[in-house]
Amino acid sequence: MYMIVKNTHLIIIALTFIFFIINFVLMMKASDMVNNKMLKIGPHILYTFFIITAIYLVSVNPLINFYPIVNGWLPSKLAGFVIYVLSITFALKWAKSTLWRIAGLISAVFWFAMTARLGYADHLKFKDTNAYIELGQSLLVTIS
Repeated sequence: MYMIVKNTHLIIIALTFIFFIINFVLMMKASDMVNNKMLKIGPHILYTFFIITAIYLVSVNPLINFYPIVNGWLPSKLAGFVIYVLSITFALKWAKSTLWRIAGLISAVFWFAMTARLGYADHLKFKDTNAYIELGQSLLVTIS
């Protein structure tokens, strides 16, 4: 079940990014399709499922420590997601000039990449600070 939810979570992430790029391109072209109901409601539905799957993944993974001072992985992911969503909102709604919209796009792409990179930083997910060293040692022993 964990892998199904994890893959669903990753697909939702990709779809939200695709929705953002489509909305951004249509907005820059001043297309009437920007007002399409699916393009307006779709991302909100995806964000809801994204949050549900994220809560499930964090709650069933025994390696993640919830205490933010000991392990900053979870709060960092949450902060990256919030800044990513704010960048999207800035690019699509708040920015009035093309220059600021492009700045919002660059910010959103940057925070998307940084948050995705943090998602693959497995050494930050372990409760024990020596777990990364022990994991590396066990991999070296396995290879030898």
